[in-house]
Amino acid sequence: MSTIEVILPLRNPPAVLQRSIESLATQTDRNFSVLLSDNYTTKGGEIIDAAAVQLQSVGIAVRRVKPPFELGRVEHWNWAHYESHASWLKPLFAGDWLDGNYISRLREVISANAHCRYIFCNYVLHPGNNPTITSGSPWAGRFRSAAEMELKVLGYGMQFGPPSAAAIEKTAFITVGGYPTPLPICSDSLMFCTLAARYGVYGIEEPLCHFNIHDARFSTSLPGRQKDTFRETMTYYCMLGYRAWAERVRYSKVTFARMMAREVRNYWVQMRKP
Repeated sequence: MSTIEVILPLRNPPAVLQRSIESLATQTDRNFSVLLSDNYTTKGGEIIDAAAVQLQSVGIAVRRVKPPFELGRVEHWNWAHYESHASWLKPLFAGDWLDGNYISRLREVISANAHCRYIFCNYVLHPGNNPTITSGSPWAGRFRSAAEMELKVLGYGMQFGPPSAAAIEKTAFITVGGYPTPLPICSDSLMFCTLAARYGVYGIEEPLCHFNIHDARFSTSLPGRQKDTFRETMTYYCMLGYRAWAERVRYSKVTFARMMAREVRNYWVQMRKP
């Protein structure tokens, strides 16, 4: 049986971490472990202590780790994933949470698709005080091969949801090099596209993950968020295109160019808003 470990990269965790922990403690299938990786927290240490106690009280194995020195945000993600001893890695960011049947559904997909290396699920976006939005990826519902996804990501980019909606086989994570550190905003987008293009992907249709835009979230504190996100998105598109060119993948250059053009158009529309 495949082992599953939930990876929680933490630094100065907010109180909303409790929502994440509660969702793990109430899973119908508790045959998984949790890795709490503390990147030199200076406040909120008691929140991490309480999280470990709550999980252990319901029989979930917990391991607490700390890098040898303080790491950058994305570097810490990678370090924590490499520290796991499990065959499947399930990232979960503080404040996000999972439906109670997530682990059982994930295990079901892993068991039924022995060739699968990357799995995502649809998710519910919680944008502060605004109404929730339920995602519906066009690629959910079945396993899609690497050959199919190679063309999809070169025409549509990232359609897989946030890291908290993902589960990755550890060997595949290592093989693609983890999250690319030069892209602090879009590192997950490039990695998920690379995983899908190299190994294929299974998309779970049910929205089993909740992506919470809370005040302490990194993306909400970026002073030039739109400009920086646009720059990194264009960068990772180019990196996908270069990889395809270097590996002599046959794909539609027109479709790829249209994807780039859509991103430029969307950026200018956003920038012109008052």
